[in-house]
Amino acid sequence: MAQQSKSKKKKNSGKTAASIVLIPLIIAALGGGIYLAAKDVLGNRSKKPQSSDVTAKQQTDEAVTTATTSTTVTTTTETLPAFPDKAMRSDTTHTITDTTKVLARNSLLIECSGNGGTILAEHDADAEIYPASMTKMMTLLTFSQLCAPEALDTTILMDAEVIRAQEAQMAYVAGFKAGEACRVRDLAYAMMLPSGADAAVMLATYAAGSEADFIAEMNRLAQTMGLEHSHFDNVTGLHENTHVSSLHDIARILMTAIRDPFCAEVMSTLQYTTAATAEHPDGIDLVSTTLSRMVGNELERLSDPIHVIGGKTGFTNPAGQCLATWAQSDSGKTYICVVAGSTTFQPLDAVGDVLTLYQLTELPLSDIQRIELDEADLPLYEHY
Repeated sequence: MAQQSKSKKKKNSGKTAASIVLIPLIIAALGGGIYLAAKDVLGNRSKKPQSSDVTAKQQTDEAVTTATTSTTVTTTTETLPAFPDKAMRSDTTHTITDTTKVLARNSLLIECSGNGGTILAEHDADAEIYPASMTKMMTLLTFSQLCAPEALDTTILMDAEVIRAQEAQMAYVAGFKAGEACRVRDLAYAMMLPSGADAAVMLATYAAGSEADFIAEMNRLAQTMGLEHSHFDNVTGLHENTHVSSLHDIARILMTAIRDPFCAEVMSTLQYTTAATAEHPDGIDLVSTTLSRMVGNELERLSDPIHVIGGKTGFTNPAGQCLATWAQSDSGKTYICVVAGSTTFQPLDAVGDVLTLYQLTELPLSDIQRIELDEADLPLYEHY
């Protein structure tokens, strides 16, 4: 019994000793597990991402990039109103009165910016004038407003009566024959480059059903644009007492037209050949009355050289020589210059006026010299 009691005590003491050893081990194990679990959780914040993590991060980054790009486009893209504002005078605007330098009765030079521009020089730019064939810029703009680009490839037959009516008024005609199948695109070039009155009437009739209805659309567009002095009685610019405009209005018409890719393309073209037809197997060669009247290097000597891009001439006896142009400098500035009433019989005088005025983009009025042109330097020039 005594032996059994000793043995039982020994076992109990062993259990006690084991418990003493095991309890700390269990606590240590539990503590270690908690520590490892905590370390794993904390470590996940800085560990190298696995493939699924990379995908999620890429998606997040792409979303941020997209949002950033979208914000950038929204904040940097400027959408101009449909029609430009009237340019404004500044403290440095020149008033042109020296007829030894500028012959025109009316003149206007604008540096374009934003939705309008700053007037660099002017003389009677708000006075009513007869716009002559500068009218055709409004005809082209109205046509572009009424017709979709697909219309340019439509073919229509030249009306014999249209040709007769324009010839009877001594208007210039582009050379199409009665019954000739003409592309609408070609009629636009024929109207703007050599100033074909026949092409202008055909375009108007095609776009609105009749010249009268088209003229109504021109005047409606003029009102929408807020033109202050313009009323149109025809699509060609032939003289009528109530067919009037102003240089500010003409400048705004031109500024609007050059925002239209097709209008700008036509008015900046020096030479163009119409599509072949039965009457003209080689097409009709057309030359710009604007660009053929200047060499192109007249303003190269300026510190920021200016290049005339295009425009539209005009002439009737009451209107005198007229010219509307736009130009760009090497630094990227855009200018518009319009003159009316330069002289009656010297077509190159209007070009000389415009080129002389463009010098005011950087020179004081007292320093500019009149630019004269020589027909011998202009191989494509024809006196219409």
